[in-house]
Amino acid sequence: MATFRTRRRDAGAERARWLAQRFGQELRLARVAAGLTQRQLAVLAGVSQQRVSRAERGSRAISLDARCRMAAAAGHDLSLRLYPAESVRLRDSGQLALAQNIVDAAHDHWRAALEVPVAVGDPRAADLVLSRPDGAIHVEIERLVVDVQAQLRAGQLKRESLAVRLQRPVRLVLAVADTRANRARLEPFADLFGRTLPLNSREVWAAIRAGVPLSADGILFVRAAQVRRGTKSATPRAGEGPSSPGPPRDGQSGRG
Repeated sequence: MATFRTRRRDAGAERARWLAQRFGQELRLARVAAGLTQRQLAVLAGVSQQRVSRAERGSRAISLDARCRMAAAAGHDLSLRLYPAESVRLRDSGQLALAQNIVDAAHDHWRAALEVPVAVGDPRAADLVLSRPDGAIHVEIERLVVDVQAQLRAGQLKRESLAVRLQRPVRLVLAVADTRANRARLEPFADLFGRTLPLNSREVWAAIRAGVPLSADGILFVRAAQVRRGTKSATPRAGEGPSSPGPPRDGQSGRG
């Protein structure tokens, strides 16, 4: 009860507004990915096209039943659960070593920041942001690949909000712990990554090392071991992308 009392009276209403907006964003992405128009989704869900439009715009005046039917029509399930308000931080989730690996390899032209809120009042945070005056890289770090499409979609939604907040182009990089298990889980999704994250790991590492903006979104394979500038023995490996599930061949170094 003490934790509840310390929260503002309007915390629940603020959360409801944010959830409605996020549902709208995710529904739009799911609908577009399924190749459906709003009218087609409405027919499948048994609701009006106007209700689909309002839901995608973040309206709170949509019943839970209608939301579940719209999600199902787009090929998804809507999840609802309670959890503690204090989220697990990067440093507590085991991802910090991977983030430090990337920061240590980055050129001085990049300004690095951990756990950057994607918007004012939004509880979500970008794991790592590398920024320059003319652009930024949002690095979403995954130690374990569990649900590829869901993890990618969550990163895309955070990137959209972050770009609005920063008022500059933001590229998304999905940074994955470089393990055989993760590469094996990513291999069946090579076509998906080719469309949504066209830059492979070697290309992303090269841009980070050189301090230049990315030309597109990309994937990054990162070793868990810490690296230091100029330390050859701790050089991160950079794979060619999810289409090559095994570890890189000898001599394929992420830092060159």
